[in-house]
Amino acid sequence: MIIDLFAGFIVICIFLGVGAFAYAYFSHAKSEQNTTIIWRLSVWFLVGAGLTTLIQTIFSLPGIPLTISLLVAGCVAVFGLFQQRRMFVPGKERPTLSSISFWSIVIVLCVLFFFRSFSRVTYTWDSIAFWTPKMVGLFAENRVTKNALIPFNHPEYPLMLPVSGADAMVLTGLPSDVAAKVVLFGYTLAAFGLFGAFLRKNTHEWLSLFWLLLLGTGFIFREHIAGEYVGTADILVGIYMMAGSILLLSKRPRAALLMWLFLPWAKSEGLVFTLASSGMMFVLYPPLRKHILFLAAAFLAPWRIFVQYMQVDSSQYFKFDELYTRPWIEYATYSIHAFREEFRNLSKWNLIFFFFIAESALAVRKILKNRELIIMYTALIAQLIVYLVIFTITPEEQASFIAAAISRLALHLAPTVVVMASYLHGQNSKDI
Repeated sequence: MIIDLFAGFIVICIFLGVGAFAYAYFSHAKSEQNTTIIWRLSVWFLVGAGLTTLIQTIFSLPGIPLTISLLVAGCVAVFGLFQQRRMFVPGKERPTLSSISFWSIVIVLCVLFFFRSFSRVTYTWDSIAFWTPKMVGLFAENRVTKNALIPFNHPEYPLMLPVSGADAMVLTGLPSDVAAKVVLFGYTLAAFGLFGAFLRKNTHEWLSLFWLLLLGTGFIFREHIAGEYVGTADILVGIYMMAGSILLLSKRPRAALLMWLFLPWAKSEGLVFTLASSGMMFVLYPPLRKHILFLAAAFLAPWRIFVQYMQVDSSQYFKFDELYTRPWIEYATYSIHAFREEFRNLSKWNLIFFFFIAESALAVRKILKNRELIIMYTALIAQLIVYLVIFTITPEEQASFIAAAISRLALHLAPTVVVMASYLHGQNSKDI
């Protein structure tokens, strides 16, 4: 157990260091000096995890083992952390009672989630059907190969989560799901750290606790980070979508673009949000157009090339050549009603979507004048429309498919929705 925990911790440190090294080229040093240590560590981890797992996959194409690529990443991480050593200096601001209370609650939540996650055996269907087996397959092959993927469902799914877990297994020398869970919990820590730092800066001191608990106690969100659904990639889509939104609202468009480009690397469903947000940024941020084109090609092309090169079959679902005649209007209406009922399900989501709709209605003029909000609303609407279309035209039985998938799809949106609601509330409060 100790070795497993230590191996997971080492992988988290490697992701942090790689992120520290890479993020220096996507941010302005002066602006980052105004951020907290928690903010920087959270961003570094998310950037480092995405880059490391993507590069390891690319290195696997010529046959370089995960062990070697992880060792190289470790060397880069040491250099990156040394390079950013000045960023570990605490800020000069004195802690207040509200800040101490806030971060104490964050720590308590994370500790509870940590022990709850490790007290349960991984057993949800998606995790045991293809995410965890892919980790073990990648560990056994010690590289990304067709043999490690094709025995399991969705061999075409991207590999941020499986490679993250496989890295920890490589260090232990055993297919340890405990070591993998430690690494995956790093994403949870980064999400709470970044979200908390954003709330402390953009909302009322005590009200930040409300927004934190609104998201953290939501049943579906909680179960994906510390319960029944631990080990699935849907939460990663939600985390990276939220991280990009926070960075964009914090006037860091290049960093936001980077986070959103990781979405399809976490799970294929994130591609729509990535394309919509990248397209809007291309229009509204002319100075970033070269960066957008270069980064989009660098991040989106490798996995598609791998899938084609290895002849990994696409999903067994959504074979649209099998579409049959149906009452399209009734099917579309049913899809819309399904999301309406999901969003108003208090036992799953608290009042997350209610607050989002209310704050949006009160801030229509502000939204139309704010290019960051325009980008985010456009991407969210595009994502939701595509979900509705998929639910309407899927060859599978509609009701069963929606029942099985809708909560996971809503999870992609929920963290970003809370970020936007808290931000809009802060903006609306200034007018009172």
